[in-house]
Amino acid sequence: MSDKKISLLNANTWIRGAYMLLFGLLLVAARLIISLVVVVQFLFVLFTGSDNDNLRNLGQGLGKWVYQTLMFLTFNSEEKPFPFDEWPAVESSDGYSARPVDEVKKGDEVEEGEFVDAEEAVNDDIPSFTAEQSEPDEDARKTTN
Repeated sequence: MSDKKISLLNANTWIRGAYMLLFGLLLVAARLIISLVVVVQFLFVLFTGSDNDNLRNLGQGLGKWVYQTLMFLTFNSEEKPFPFDEWPAVESSDGYSARPVDEVKKGDEVEEGEFVDAEEAVNDDIPSFTAEQSEPDEDARKTTN
């Protein structure tokens, strides 16, 4: 019985509870911001043909922050996320372009608002399952019989 009383009166537990409440509220705000980033990023791709680097980096940073926050809230980490720690580092990525990859050559830049005819775009890396398959070898058929 005294162990339960000690844990109920532990100041560190109550302080962590206050941090958890704060980060829970910040997660609600982050959800709204992520939703806005998703919509605005989609509109960028829709109208320009490629994504916005700054929005992509913001989305990546927010995603990592949400992960760190969830790890703290679920007692999987004792480290408090931003603003009590550094903002998560973002890794560079190529981003998104509506232009097929095989048409973008080294030194070839994608122009904003450029449209590509989908029928002209051919990707040889995608296997075709509709091509005729060759007949099995005569010797192979004899050995299976």
